[in-house]
Amino acid sequence: MFLIAGVSPKTTLIDKKPRLCPVCGLAQAHYKRIDHYFSLFFIPLLRMKKGEAILICDKCEQEVKEFGFGESCSSGEEEKSCNNCGKKLKGYFVFCPYCGKAV
Repeated sequence: MFLIAGVSPKTTLIDKKPRLCPVCGLAQAHYKRIDHYFSLFFIPLLRMKKGEAILICDKCEQEVKEFGFGESCSSGEEEKSCNNCGKKLKGYFVFCPYCGKAV
């Protein structure tokens, strides 16, 4: 007798409304959450870890974090404010991830 079990990620779509991606500028980004499930014979049974909501672009496949995108962001960049909603953004944003307008 053998047992096939493990922990595997599962992506859940949180919001179906497409948002503008600040990386590529297309309205193909959605809020998603990556949860980790305990699986038995490739069937997810129990959620082991609930992920946080992140904006993931379907076109360029970039993860947009709240204060920048990806993990490769340098922390020494200047900040600017969105002209439309007034939220503080990193200097490399072309579009505001909060309201979707051009910066």
